[in-house]
Amino acid sequence: MATINVNIDPEEKKEMLAVIKKNKGKTISVAKLAKEAGQNPNRARFVIDELLEEGKIKRITTKTFNARYIRYSYEIV
Repeated sequence: MATINVNIDPEEKKEMLAVIKKNKGKTISVAKLAKEAGQNPNRARFVIDELLEEGKIKRITTKTFNARYIRYSYEIV
């Protein structure tokens, strides 16, 4: 199976961390976080995934409507 390598700039991470810090404790979609950070929502998903892997943020489940529709809040560790 093919792997996807996405290079994330440190500036993109800084922008996303600033937006997460601003919205601490709020239930918010990745698309809204991306819009506030001035990023493409699809790219923002990769940025958030990388921040999660690095342990810089944590994702907290706040609403579960069904298996595919889950809302999260994010916190800086």
